[in-house]
Amino acid sequence: MKQLITLPGFIFLFSLSLFGQDSLKKTNPIIFGDIGFGIPVSGIDGIQFNSSLNYQYKKSLFTLRIVAVQSFTVAAAELTPITFFPYFKDAGHLTEESILYGWRFAQDGHSYSISAGISDNDRVIVYYTNKIKHQLEYRYAGLPFEMNVLWFKARKQKYHLYYLIPVGKPTAFGHSFGFKLSGNISQHSYMSLGMVFGLGLHKEY
Repeated sequence: MKQLITLPGFIFLFSLSLFGQDSLKKTNPIIFGDIGFGIPVSGIDGIQFNSSLNYQYKKSLFTLRIVAVQSFTVAAAELTPITFFPYFKDAGHLTEESILYGWRFAQDGHSYSISAGISDNDRVIVYYTNKIKHQLEYRYAGLPFEMNVLWFKARKQKYHLYYLIPVGKPTAFGHSFGFKLSGNISQHSYMSLGMVFGLGLHKEY
Protein backbone atom coordinates (compact mmCIF):
# COMPACT_ATOMS: atom_id res chain seq x y z
CA MET A 1 0.00 0.00 0.00
CA LYS A 2 3.00 2.34 0.55
CA GLN A 3 3.78 2.23 -3.18
CA LEU A 4 0.22 3.32 -3.98
CA ILE A 5 0.79 6.44 -1.88
CA THR A 6 4.21 7.42 -3.24
CA LEU A 7 3.54 6.80 -6.95
CA PRO A 8 0.62 9.30 -7.26
CA GLY A 9 2.78 11.90 -5.51
CA PHE A 10 5.56 11.39 -8.03
CA ILE A 11 3.03 11.59 -10.87
CA PHE A 12 1.64 14.88 -9.56
CA LEU A 13 5.06 16.54 -9.15
CA PHE A 14 6.28 15.35 -12.55
CA SER A 15 3.11 16.53 -14.25
CA LEU A 16 3.39 19.95 -12.61
CA SER A 17 6.85 20.39 -14.16
CA LEU A 18 5.40 19.61 -17.58
CA PHE A 19 2.47 21.91 -16.84
CA GLY A 20 4.88 24.76 -16.29
CA GLN A 21 6.64 24.09 -19.62
CA ASP A 22 3.45 23.62 -21.63
CA SER A 23 3.06 27.22 -22.76
CA LEU A 24 6.57 27.16 -24.30
CA LYS A 25 5.80 24.23 -26.63
CA LYS A 26 3.62 23.87 -29.70
CA THR A 27 2.86 20.29 -28.68
CA ASN A 28 3.15 18.45 -25.42
CA PRO A 29 4.28 14.95 -24.43
CA ILE A 30 1.58 12.49 -23.46
CA ILE A 31 2.19 11.45 -19.86
CA PHE A 32 -0.35 10.91 -17.13
CA GLY A 33 -0.95 8.99 -13.95
CA ASP A 34 -4.04 7.43 -12.48
CA ILE A 35 -5.31 5.83 -9.32
CA GLY A 36 -8.39 3.68 -9.00
CA PHE A 37 -10.29 0.90 -7.34
CA GLY A 38 -12.18 -2.14 -8.50
CA ILE A 39 -13.74 -5.47 -7.68
CA PRO A 40 -12.14 -8.72 -8.85
CA VAL A 41 -14.70 -10.71 -10.86
CA SER A 42 -12.73 -13.97 -10.95
CA GLY A 43 -9.71 -15.64 -9.35
CA ILE A 44 -9.64 -13.70 -6.07
CA ASP A 45 -12.14 -12.02 -3.76
CA GLY A 46 -11.77 -8.59 -2.19
CA ILE A 47 -11.23 -4.95 -3.08
CA GLN A 48 -8.58 -3.84 -5.56
CA PHE A 49 -6.57 -0.60 -5.47
CA ASN A 50 -4.30 0.37 -8.36
CA SER A 51 -1.96 3.15 -9.43
CA SER A 52 -0.05 3.63 -12.68
CA LEU A 53 2.24 6.00 -14.57
CA ASN A 54 1.75 6.10 -18.35
CA TYR A 55 3.81 7.49 -21.22
CA GLN A 56 2.69 7.43 -24.86
CA TYR A 57 4.97 7.70 -27.90
CA LYS A 58 3.02 7.82 -31.16
CA LYS A 59 0.53 4.96 -30.64
CA SER A 60 2.74 3.00 -28.22
CA LEU A 61 1.84 3.11 -24.52
CA PHE A 62 4.34 2.31 -21.74
CA THR A 63 2.95 1.71 -18.25
CA LEU A 64 4.31 1.15 -14.74
CA ARG A 65 1.54 -0.35 -12.61
CA ILE A 66 1.09 -1.23 -8.95
CA VAL A 67 -1.89 -3.28 -7.78
CA ALA A 68 -3.00 -4.27 -4.27
CA VAL A 69 -5.97 -6.54 -3.53
CA GLN A 70 -7.21 -7.00 0.03
CA SER A 71 -9.28 -10.13 0.64
CA PHE A 72 -11.58 -10.78 3.57
CA THR A 73 -14.25 -13.15 4.82
CA VAL A 74 -17.39 -12.39 6.80
CA ALA A 75 -17.61 -13.95 10.24
CA ALA A 76 -20.03 -13.58 13.14
CA ALA A 77 -19.34 -13.03 16.83
CA GLU A 78 -21.89 -14.53 19.22
CA LEU A 79 -23.12 -11.85 21.61
CA THR A 80 -25.93 -13.95 23.08
CA PRO A 81 -27.28 -17.40 22.16
CA ILE A 82 -29.61 -15.73 19.66
CA THR A 83 -27.67 -12.55 18.75
CA PHE A 84 -24.69 -12.39 16.40
CA PHE A 85 -22.54 -9.47 15.26
CA PRO A 86 -21.03 -9.75 11.76
CA TYR A 87 -17.48 -8.57 11.10
CA PHE A 88 -14.72 -8.92 8.50
CA LYS A 89 -11.73 -11.21 8.93
CA ASP A 90 -8.45 -10.92 7.02
CA ALA A 91 -8.25 -13.52 4.24
CA GLY A 92 -4.95 -12.41 2.74
CA HIS A 93 -3.80 -10.03 0.04
CA LEU A 94 -2.11 -9.70 -3.33
CA THR A 95 0.49 -7.13 -4.36
CA GLU A 96 1.66 -6.77 -7.94
CA GLU A 97 4.33 -4.60 -9.57
CA SER A 98 4.36 -4.67 -13.36
CA ILE A 99 5.63 -3.14 -16.60
CA LEU A 100 3.26 -3.11 -19.57
CA TYR A 101 3.40 -2.19 -23.25
CA GLY A 102 0.43 -1.58 -25.49
CA TRP A 103 -1.44 0.70 -27.86
CA ARG A 104 -3.52 3.78 -27.13
CA PHE A 105 -5.80 5.72 -29.45
CA ALA A 106 -7.07 9.19 -28.48
CA GLN A 107 -9.76 11.15 -30.27
CA ASP A 108 -11.35 14.40 -29.13
CA GLY A 109 -11.98 13.95 -25.40
CA HIS A 110 -11.66 10.19 -24.96
CA SER A 111 -9.19 7.34 -25.51
CA TYR A 112 -8.99 3.55 -25.72
CA SER A 113 -5.97 1.45 -24.77
CA ILE A 114 -4.93 -2.17 -24.39
CA SER A 115 -1.69 -3.38 -22.78
CA ALA A 116 0.13 -6.49 -21.53
CA GLY A 117 3.47 -7.13 -19.87
CA ILE A 118 5.35 -8.86 -17.05
CA SER A 119 4.91 -8.63 -13.29
CA ASP A 120 6.27 -9.66 -9.92
CA ASN A 121 3.50 -10.89 -7.60
CA ASP A 122 3.26 -11.60 -3.88
CA ARG A 123 0.15 -13.57 -2.84
CA VAL A 124 -0.68 -14.17 0.84
CA ILE A 125 -3.54 -16.51 1.76
CA VAL A 126 -4.88 -16.46 5.33
CA TYR A 127 -7.14 -19.16 6.76
CA TYR A 128 -8.26 -20.29 10.20
CA THR A 129 -8.61 -23.67 11.90
CA ASN A 130 -10.03 -23.85 15.44
CA LYS A 131 -9.61 -20.05 15.70
CA ILE A 132 -5.89 -20.37 14.89
CA LYS A 133 -4.65 -18.14 12.07
CA HIS A 134 -2.52 -19.72 9.33
CA GLN A 135 -0.75 -17.99 6.47
CA LEU A 136 0.63 -19.16 3.13
CA GLU A 137 2.78 -16.93 0.91
CA TYR A 138 3.61 -17.32 -2.78
CA ARG A 139 6.06 -15.25 -4.88
CA TYR A 140 5.75 -15.69 -8.64
CA ALA A 141 5.91 -14.00 -12.04
CA GLY A 142 2.85 -13.19 -14.13
CA LEU A 143 1.50 -11.74 -17.35
CA PRO A 144 -0.53 -8.62 -16.46
CA PHE A 145 -3.00 -7.07 -18.87
CA GLU A 146 -5.46 -4.20 -18.94
CA MET A 147 -7.95 -2.34 -21.14
CA ASN A 148 -8.92 1.28 -20.46
CA VAL A 149 -11.52 3.77 -21.62
CA LEU A 150 -10.80 7.34 -20.48
CA TRP A 151 -12.52 10.70 -20.81
CA PHE A 152 -10.64 14.01 -20.53
CA LYS A 153 -10.94 17.58 -21.78
CA ALA A 154 -11.09 17.81 -25.57
CA ARG A 155 -9.19 21.10 -25.88
CA LYS A 156 -6.81 23.29 -23.89
CA GLN A 157 -8.52 24.93 -20.96
CA LYS A 158 -7.51 26.47 -17.67
CA TYR A 159 -6.68 23.93 -15.02
CA HIS A 160 -9.54 23.65 -12.53
CA LEU A 161 -8.38 23.27 -8.94
CA TYR A 162 -10.66 20.79 -7.16
CA TYR A 163 -12.56 20.58 -10.49
CA LEU A 164 -14.09 24.00 -9.68
CA ILE A 165 -11.58 26.86 -9.51
CA PRO A 166 -9.90 27.87 -12.83
CA VAL A 167 -6.24 28.87 -12.50
CA GLY A 168 -3.53 29.98 -14.93
CA LYS A 169 -3.59 30.01 -18.71
CA PRO A 170 -5.25 27.40 -21.00
CA THR A 171 -3.18 24.21 -20.79
CA ALA A 172 -3.13 20.57 -21.84
CA PHE A 173 -2.73 19.54 -18.20
CA GLY A 174 -5.94 18.22 -16.65
CA HIS A 175 -8.04 15.49 -15.07
CA SER A 176 -9.46 12.27 -16.51
CA PHE A 177 -11.75 9.47 -15.42
CA GLY A 178 -12.76 6.16 -16.90
CA PHE A 179 -13.06 2.40 -16.60
CA LYS A 180 -10.40 -0.31 -16.40
CA LEU A 181 -10.62 -4.05 -17.08
CA SER A 182 -7.44 -5.63 -15.75
CA GLY A 183 -5.96 -8.86 -14.53
CA ASN A 184 -3.01 -11.21 -14.43
CA ILE A 185 -2.36 -14.64 -15.98
CA SER A 186 -0.20 -16.50 -13.49
CA GLN A 187 -0.10 -19.09 -10.72
CA HIS A 188 -2.97 -17.18 -9.11
CA SER A 189 -4.78 -15.62 -12.08
CA TYR A 190 -7.48 -13.00 -11.62
CA MET A 191 -9.53 -10.42 -13.51
CA SER A 192 -11.17 -7.26 -12.18
CA LEU A 193 -13.31 -4.32 -13.27
CA GLY A 194 -13.04 -0.85 -11.80
CA MET A 195 -12.88 2.94 -12.16
CA VAL A 196 -9.80 5.14 -12.53
CA PHE A 197 -9.14 8.85 -12.00
CA GLY A 198 -6.15 10.47 -13.68
CA LEU A 199 -4.06 13.63 -13.83
CA GLY A 200 -1.64 14.76 -16.52
CA LEU A 201 -1.29 15.36 -20.26
CA HIS A 202 -3.65 12.98 -22.04
CA LYS A 203 -3.12 13.89 -25.73
CA GLU A 204 -1.28 16.30 -28.00
CA TYR A 205 -3.17 19.59 -28.14
